[in-house]
Amino acid sequence: MAVTAELQSLIERYVEEHVLHGRTLDAAALCDGRPELIEPLRGLIAAYTALTRDLDFNPVVEGPRALPAESLPVFEGFHTIERIGAGGMGEVFKLRDLRLDRIVAAKVLRPDAALPAGVGAFLGEARSLALFSDRRIVRLLEFRPEAHPPVLIMEHVEGFELGRIGPSLEFRQRARVLHEVCLAIGHAHALGIQHRDLKPSNIMVDAQLVPRILDFGLSGGDPRAGHLKGTLQYVAPEQLEPSLPIDERTDVYALGVILYELLCGRPPYTGSSGDILAGIRRGQPRLPIELSPDVPEGLQAVALKAMERDPAQRYPAAREMAADLERFLDGRPVLARPSVYTTTLGDRAATHLAHIDEWLRLRLIHPHEAGSLRAAYRALDARDDDWIVDSRALTYPQIALYLGAFLLVAGSLFYFVAERWFGAVSGLVQPLLVLGLPFAGLNLAARWLHRRDHRAVAVAFYLAAVGLLPLLLIIVFHETGFLVVSAGTPGQLFEDGSISNRQLQLTAAVAALWAVHLALATRTTALSTVFTALAGMFAVAVLADAGLRSWLVEGRWDLLALYACPLVLGYGIIGAAAERTGRDWLTRPPYQAAAVVLVLVLELLALDGRTFHYLGFSLQGFQTRDVSNPRLLDTLAAMTLNGLCFYLVADVLERRGSELQAYAARLLFVIAPFALLQPLGYLVRTDEYSPRWDWVFLGAALTIAVLSHRRQRRAFYYAGVMNTGAALLLIAAHREWFDDPAWAVSVIAFGLATLAAGFALDRRHKLRR
Repeated sequence: MAVTAELQSLIERYVEEHVLHGRTLDAAALCDGRPELIEPLRGLIAAYTALTRDLDFNPVVEGPRALPAESLPVFEGFHTIERIGAGGMGEVFKLRDLRLDRIVAAKVLRPDAALPAGVGAFLGEARSLALFSDRRIVRLLEFRPEAHPPVLIMEHVEGFELGRIGPSLEFRQRARVLHEVCLAIGHAHALGIQHRDLKPSNIMVDAQLVPRILDFGLSGGDPRAGHLKGTLQYVAPEQLEPSLPIDERTDVYALGVILYELLCGRPPYTGSSGDILAGIRRGQPRLPIELSPDVPEGLQAVALKAMERDPAQRYPAAREMAADLERFLDGRPVLARPSVYTTTLGDRAATHLAHIDEWLRLRLIHPHEAGSLRAAYRALDARDDDWIVDSRALTYPQIALYLGAFLLVAGSLFYFVAERWFGAVSGLVQPLLVLGLPFAGLNLAARWLHRRDHRAVAVAFYLAAVGLLPLLLIIVFHETGFLVVSAGTPGQLFEDGSISNRQLQLTAAVAALWAVHLALATRTTALSTVFTALAGMFAVAVLADAGLRSWLVEGRWDLLALYACPLVLGYGIIGAAAERTGRDWLTRPPYQAAAVVLVLVLELLALDGRTFHYLGFSLQGFQTRDVSNPRLLDTLAAMTLNGLCFYLVADVLERRGSELQAYAARLLFVIAPFALLQPLGYLVRTDEYSPRWDWVFLGAALTIAVLSHRRQRRAFYYAGVMNTGAALLLIAAHREWFDDPAWAVSVIAFGLATLAAGFALDRRHKLRR
């Protein structure tokens, strides 16, 4: 009877239920909707049942009976040709079947095997082999439990052990062979059987490079059994700890070791038994490419991924490993990104960071160079599955994922505008279909993907879902009349009543809580940044109750700044708490947000000289009477102090703060020189003081550019050059020199003189060296 793919799937399901759970399924129920398959399936079930009954035979063991050392054993109906090896519990002989004239193999329980335990393991191997109809797994032809000792008659495989033929194969051939092995082991796992003793000597390869898997003597499915058994170099860490369960990922580990050995010509851990045990438990093998430089990186990644010390970080199934090997064979990138890459890189980067500290101590490099080098090494810690902004490489999948998330959020904004301001949508059904269904689907898909190690896709899906949530909530609140206010209600941020303060607050709070939950679950900076932004949105919504709209209308920027001060402290506390608990990915966004809000608060206070007003004094007495704005000097002085404050805070954070606070310090260092030049630019633009201030502004900008050498801050140079351009533009505008070629010629001449000075300085520098 030809066994179709459908019948194969049905009998596998029947066997799985019988082996794992002891349940006997009805053939008619299994063939629901396909009556033509019922009888063929019943035939297969009958054959399986008869074979299982035979294998349950438990003979009375009279004791070990040694085989004569001088002669080969005799088997009824067979001629023994030679002994070809031993495996598991038995010895293996090559036989000729006298009835069918074919070559077979016989595996005989060794006379010195511990009994009756040995018989139980031997019967288990017979049962395992009997379940298979996979050409890549050696078939059981006959089982003779009544023999003393019991005998398995199996296919004889003409070929070579994988360990012997592997070095002579090309890398693609090695990958193809192991791909077939992974599929065969995946078939065994589907039947509830784990091999638990996979190694190159248990895999034969024929002339067509088709692998045949041998020796299921240690196979089983009980997660509580099988510890401390197998071949040491190929056992997984959990096999060394009886308290840990064993599952199909244990075979995945062994497959990874086999691939590693195929790539390097040696197992990952060698030496004494103690050395091998320590290596397995440590889980830090050398990279195959270090042992053999021509190893393809894709195959290296697959091997190391399968060999992860933590089973949760390995491929969840042998077929997943086969899928990655298939990607390699098809010329596509593999999905594996083993954790050993990160740990190895971190260990080696730590050595380089120590060298940087020593170079700085010996004055071999400047402090700014040390900072740049440290920043470059910190960038190596970035996770490619986190966010496109921070990832070390820009890939097409990342581009597509985040572009798709952006387009989804953009489309939801258009939908929100159509529903809320143009009344093009009414009721809950359509919004729930358009926004609610994608929100739920993206979260469920992201959770499923994250559990299966597709973290980059999961994070992008989560980000898109979080972007939909606030708009969905606002529409639901409006359509259900929840927390709705009428137009013209006092104290509302939106006077038309389109969104009430309470709706905005609740929306921001729910979205922020969901974002921080996802950030904690995925451990990603991307979702931490979204949480930080939503927390700021919640703070703005709270300020709406305090009178935010009236402040904006009346220009009371100082009140906005004062009420925003607690947000600086709040962000700082969140960042410090996250850093204290080791959540670096949650720390940086709040610290940077605290720096941004600090700049915003001080700059808003500087407007109209309010800083000095709150400090209790004013510079109005030093201001000439012909200036229309009585607080101009107060404003300029406050802006100047802000620039100094930004620089001092950044300097303290860089010198005294943590590495994560250094991100906020660098941001303030960039802002500081622009803030220092801002007062002069503001003064010149008012056009109320002497035109000589135009030249002061130009001189200050040039000075800041030159000071970049002393402070070794490129931000100073950029600020100086950009403000130099602004000063030149204002000078020409105030004096109406745009139509005067002499002004252009003067600037060109000054540029040439500066180039000449640069050339002279370069020569002087070289002569000194």
